Amino acid sequence: MDLPQIESLGETLSASTEQQRKTSVRGTTSTLAARYEHWRRLLLEARGELEALIDFSEDQHFDESPAVLCASIADQVRGLRVQMEAHIANALRGELLRNGISVALLGAPNAGKSSLLNRIVGRDAAIVSQEAGTTRDVVEVGVDLGGWLVKIGDMAGLRRAGLGGTQAVGAVEHEGIKRAKQRAIESDVLIIVHDATTEMDPDVLETAQQCVQLGISVVVAINKVDQLDNIAAVRDTWIMNVQAALGVPADRIAFISCKAPTSTTVTDPGYIQSLLKTLLNTFENMTAALVPDSDPDPGLWQESLGATERQRLLLSDCLGHLETFSTAVTPHATALDSSLVGKDDEADIVVAAESLRSAADALAKITGRGESGDVEEVLGVVFEK
Repeated sequence: MDLPQIESLGETLSASTEQQRKTSVRGTTSTLAARYEHWRRLLLEARGELEALIDFSEDQHFDESPAVLCASIADQVRGLRVQMEAHIANALRGELLRNGISVALLGAPNAGKSSLLNRIVGRDAAIVSQEAGTTRDVVEVGVDLGGWLVKIGDMAGLRRAGLGGTQAVGAVEHEGIKRAKQRAIESDVLIIVHDATTEMDPDVLETAQQCVQLGISVVVAINKVDQLDNIAAVRDTWIMNVQAALGVPADRIAFISCKAPTSTTVTDPGYIQSLLKTLLNTFENMTAALVPDSDPDPGLWQESLGATERQRLLLSDCLGHLETFSTAVTPHATALDSSLVGKDDEADIVVAAESLRSAADALAKITGRGESGDVEEVLGVVFEK
């Protein structure tokens, strides 16, 4: 077994949810290691061509001019960078599956955040009270939702002094509100809980808009619809207002009631299951594999969801070296003159070749090969040219 397979085996054994297991199993094949090795060999071949250009450009006849050769190598590396960036993006999505999706409940006091948390997890995880400011700190609860590991945070309601209740905001509640805002902007998914019987809270909207700008997925739960005489009459108005304020699509706006069900014959009391379905669809979109437009086979990119954090960090290191390569080689790839004309030009090519060596080393570490050090492979390309 190669190192990525061993890592995936460990992840599989420690998986606690179905999605974690599926993600880990993807890496137990040799597909990931084969891809890393393929990228490494491409970089070694490119490095060999540059080494040949450095050592023998004045003595040997090349089929291509130095400028054309540099441009060709730059194009190859550019294509590799696109693939690696997509691979890293998918690895981050896979980490959501392994480490858990962070969900924050944001709303004004008494909007029903704690009640919603209790309905989602199926137990009294948070204290529910009509008194504003009951929840002072972040109440974190882990739960398996449809196979996804989810970490839900119930937080203090956002309000200003003199608003949301008769009591002033004390020092402890103020700190709770501060932590709630911080937890919201650090979350992967934000559930905004609104009281259907009141107007949209400006403090909640302000924080929610910050989250939208940060690219956080937002789901809106319009709560306490059981207190409305006619839900249909206000549904369109709520959807229009939410979309105008936050740009949230209609399929991510749910109308719910956290009131305890009084009948066992109702299939979806309070429409909580509908909200959970919306959440699961959101999770699925967040964790689906991204496929580069240049690659017609999406199946290969499913495997990249199984890449571990160690692999992702080494790939990021590899990308950094490839960026250095591009900076060094671009002037020669676009040069009008077809030859290397001075020591500065040669120095840039040397830097470019060294960057390719460092990038290949990073890929070698992923599979456990250590330093690339494959002198024979590089020399083979040099003498072939």
